[in-house]
Amino acid sequence: MTSATPPTRVSKQQRTQHLIDQPPVTRKIVETLRATILATAPHASEAFKFRVLCYFHADASFGALGGNICMIEVKRGEVFLSFIHGALLPDPRGLLAGKGKFKRFARIADAQHAAGTPIKDLVRAAATLRPWD
Repeated sequence: MTSATPPTRVSKQQRTQHLIDQPPVTRKIVETLRATILATAPHASEAFKFRVLCYFHADASFGALGGNICMIEVKRGEVFLSFIHGALLPDPRGLLAGKGKFKRFARIADAQHAAGTPIKDLVRAAATLRPWD
């Protein structure tokens, strides 16, 4: 992606439709987490991939998968910030869970947690990874 090409974004209408079955508190957490991600990694492209909100380096090999920064997942009413390359991230606060070879996730308890420094630090670290280089 060149600097002249703006990153893609998902519309408010698409997000509303995606979260239509979620309670207001869950929608608020997702929207706050989205704002945190976009403020921390403004160059990230945003799209629905794998049925979740996905943030990625558009210029990466294999796009949203190879260039993944993070994803916002909602499962059974809980919000998770997931990282396909999470095993490569520094996690001094021990926020990341998961036993897969690479993928890790953090449970997001509320909107305050979604906007906090620990989450920003994880997103910032994930945005600097370029494992395809």
